[in-house]
Amino acid sequence: MSHSSLHPPIAEPAQRSLFDQPLSDAAVAALWRGQVVEAITLVRKEQHVALKDAKASVDAYLRSQPALQRRIEQDRSDAREGLLRWVWFLLIGGAGLLYVLM
Repeated sequence: MSHSSLHPPIAEPAQRSLFDQPLSDAAVAALWRGQVVEAITLVRKEQHVALKDAKASVDAYLRSQPALQRRIEQDRSDAREGLLRWVWFLLIGGAGLLYVLM
């Protein structure tokens, strides 16, 4: 047996994927505040990547953190409910005002 057969072949070092790079503390803190856009902006600046890649990196991080992902989804749901309430308020208020003025 030759000496080279005792050792596994040397593989080329794997290219680091964008997703292998951890998010900075600032980006994670932004996510915990519910500021997904801010986290993506920070990743773009810190890692010097395109918007699409930064978003994919943040999305991958969120998938790995179910509690954080649920919190962000709840925040978005609450924001939609709040917006819907304001729209209804403005529509009803506008209709009432229109009724009074006519």
